[in-house]
Amino acid sequence: MSAAPALSSFEVAADALRQREFTRLAAAVVPTVDALRLLNGQQLRVRVAAMLERLGHELLTPETAADFVTMKDGNKYVVAFASPNELAPTPLGQLSRLHSVVVAANAVAGYFITPRGFTLDAEAYAATAPLKLVDGPKLVASITRSMAGVTLPDSYQAMCRQCGEIVQHRLDHAEAIPCRNGHPVAPTIARAALVMPKQEGGSTSSRTYTPPRRYSRQEVRAHNAKYQARMRKRKPRTAAPSPDHLPELGLENDGGEF
Repeated sequence: MSAAPALSSFEVAADALRQREFTRLAAAVVPTVDALRLLNGQQLRVRVAAMLERLGHELLTPETAADFVTMKDGNKYVVAFASPNELAPTPLGQLSRLHSVVVAANAVAGYFITPRGFTLDAEAYAATAPLKLVDGPKLVASITRSMAGVTLPDSYQAMCRQCGEIVQHRLDHAEAIPCRNGHPVAPTIARAALVMPKQEGGSTSSRTYTPPRRYSRQEVRAHNAKYQARMRKRKPRTAAPSPDHLPELGLENDGGEF
C-alpha cells in the first residue's frame, strides 16, 4: 500500500491560517452552552481570558496556566477550570482545592468555571466559602455581558493552496474567488459555523424529506393478517409451512404502540 502524499508547505500554512481566522471570528460571537462543551481545555481558557480582560480584569498569569490569577480594582482573584474530559458535575473536592489556592495566593475570592454543573455538596461548600461557581449558562451570560458592542467581522483571509497568495473572503459570500495568480480559492469558513440560525421545525428538519407515518397496532395486525391470507391461497411448490410459522412481513413497527 502506497504512503499518502505529504502535504505541501502551502497546504500546512493554509490550514494554520484558517484556524487562526476561525478563532478570531469565533471570539466575536457569543457561544452556546453546547459550543462551550465542545472546546478543549486551552480553547476554553483563551475564551475566558478574553472575557475577563473585557470585564476589567488584569491577567497576571499566562493563558496556559492551570489556574488564572487576575487583579481587578486592587483585589486578587483565582480562576480554576474543570477538566474538559470530565462530563460529570464538579465534585466538592475540586472546590476544596480552589479554596486552598485562594488562601495561599492571598486572594479575595475564587471562581470555578465549568461548561457543565456542580454537585449539591459542591454548591453547599461554595455557599460558605469565598468561591463563585460558574456553570454553562452563567458563563454564557458573563461572556454576553462582556461582549456588549462587539460585532462579528464581515471578512477573513484565506490562502491559495497552489501558490500561497492571500485572498480576502466575505462571510456573506459563498463563491470561490481567484488569487492574484488566477487560482480559485474557495471560502474556508461558513458563516453558519459561527452563527447557526434558528430553523423552523428544528435544526434536523428537511424541506425534501417527510418521515413515514407511524402505523397503529391494529393497522399492522390487519396488514399482516391479509398477507398471511394471501400466502395461504398460493399453491405451494413445496410443503407449505404451517400458519403459525408464516413470517409477518410488510409493515413494521416504526415506533408506534406495541
